[in-house]
Amino acid sequence: MSEIFAGALLPSRVGAAILGSMALFGLLLASIGLYGVLLYATEQRMREIGIRVALGATPGDVLAMVVGQSLRLVAVGMAIGLALAAVAVRPLSMFLVPEVRPADPLNFVAVACALALVASLATLAPTARALRVDPAAALRHE
Repeated sequence: MSEIFAGALLPSRVGAAILGSMALFGLLLASIGLYGVLLYATEQRMREIGIRVALGATPGDVLAMVVGQSLRLVAVGMAIGLALAAVAVRPLSMFLVPEVRPADPLNFVAVACALALVASLATLAPTARALRVDPAAALRHE
């Protein structure tokens, strides 16, 4: 009986595997894109960071400001993306086996945490590098 039941659920399992692999690929693409955009945006602020350091801002204050602004933008993007994902996952649930819940909050939290980690790394690396540069050199950087 278990063999017959497993054979009956094979199309659902294949569909779930395909959807899962597409989801992981989408997360990878989103992470690469997010990293590139935040890295570019932070690199463009090198002159501003140099000015702030030259005027007496502490490295911790500058780092907190840049990371805070980046994470606010990412939070807004994640809120929009998670809302769209919650709506889009409903039609896809017909391909899943009955035990799998398509709107599992743990999945959404895991994706949000992964993207927040990528955003933090993409912002911290160039900001830390910009803080190590001499303010006069950062002001001449274009």
